[in-house]
Amino acid sequence: MSLAIKKIFPKFYKFSKNLTNQIPSKSSLWDEKTYNVNLGISKMINLWKNNELKEEADIVYNYYNGGDLIDVGSYSGFYSFLLSPKANESDNFISCEPDHRIHSELLNNLSILKKNFKNINYSVVTHPINNGKEVVIAHDDWGHPCFLDISQINENNNNIKKKFRSTTIDSLVTSLSLKPTFIKIDTEGAEFDILEGMKETLKNFKPKIMLEKHPTMLPKNVSLNTINEILKNNNYKASLINENKLAIREIWE
Repeated sequence: MSLAIKKIFPKFYKFSKNLTNQIPSKSSLWDEKTYNVNLGISKMINLWKNNELKEEADIVYNYYNGGDLIDVGSYSGFYSFLLSPKANESDNFISCEPDHRIHSELLNNLSILKKNFKNINYSVVTHPINNGKEVVIAHDDWGHPCFLDISQINENNNNIKKKFRSTTIDSLVTSLSLKPTFIKIDTEGAEFDILEGMKETLKNFKPKIMLEKHPTMLPKNVSLNTINEILKNNNYKASLINENKLAIREIWE
């Protein structure tokens, strides 16, 4: 329902979001401790605790055992809230989110998280994460941006708005001196290119990966098998979290 409101009444959605972000609240995270947040964050956490998203959150929480987190497609930062209670002192949590429309909310959420977990280093990367090549921005049916390799897109596609030079997870790991133990990828069809851009990270650090694959949004030259092969070639095996017509969610380790 909130996605429909966002699409049909964007100004009202923005107003209501700003309002809830200003109202203090408390919420318990997955460690069952209570933290000071705001009403918007409380609603986000309750959403993940009380519908089909709970299965994903519970499984991911159990798989993570501390260390640097790279969240590709972080949106408003839920994974940072989910995993912060299990982080070690001075761990780095990197939220990668190129959608400028959510940046204010994401930064606000992380600032509140920092007050609760003072020893974790939270950072936001706004550059598109892909394979290092030029990418274009298109949108899914709900207006969520998809950053795809320009070679995989029909230039006449009316959904194309802008072109960007992407970066890679390998470049991010090197430039920020990261030692990732967990990477989440939820990027509406760009999964293959992102994995192509993190081969050194896979080899050197062998992080656990929560991969959300979108079969209906893959470029025409990419299949689920080609995505899987990158990880299998690095001795990864998959455990299914859940799936539906639009998405397949797996843990790879």
